[in-house]
Amino acid sequence: MKFSKVKILLTVVLSGVLSSAGATTVQIHEVLYDGIGGDADDVFTELTGAPGQSLDGWSLKGVNGGNGSVYRTVDLSGVLIPDDGLLLIVTGSALAPLAAMADFVANVDWQNGPDAVQLWFGDLLVDALQYGDAGVYNAGEGQPAGLAAAGQSLARNIQGSDSNNNVVDFKAGVATPGIGPDPVPVPAAVWLFGSALMGLGWMRRKTGE
Repeated sequence: MKFSKVKILLTVVLSGVLSSAGATTVQIHEVLYDGIGGDADDVFTELTGAPGQSLDGWSLKGVNGGNGSVYRTVDLSGVLIPDDGLLLIVTGSALAPLAAMADFVANVDWQNGPDAVQLWFGDLLVDALQYGDAGVYNAGEGQPAGLAAAGQSLARNIQGSDSNNNVVDFKAGVATPGIGPDPVPVPAAVWLFGSALMGLGWMRRKTGE
């Protein structure tokens, strides 16, 4: 194995460690799109990302499951991911307890579905959640997540993992605004890095380089 290949592999491993530690790109974490009664006072959308990351050039788009068209775009330019890595977006009509936790106010009163919410960086589709099966107009990742009952949200698991399959990654349940995924503890990330280094050493010995 040439050194250049070792270097490339090490870069990939480091990227994986950073990804496990939650220091990668932005993704959708939790969406409550159907409130009890009037929607706008209950709904919210949460994104996760690296603390302090600028969202200039980023946007959220609502996709109509009836025809595949974009019915709303929320510009996130000027917004920063908070220190806890969790951005909570609510509407201007949010109830006081929800409004008190908000990091950003925008029209995230998405249609009740089957529809999709997409996260874009410029012209690049970064993440997407399809809730309910819109057939040929599904605009999420993999199979669609189920529809949530009024007052419930669709949220990723506590690790915030992303398999690129909505039905696996998102589950309906009690809404948890302001509660993000648990980061991988630093020792675990260090262990992953150390294991990778040992693996690289073994490969170098095996190839006699």
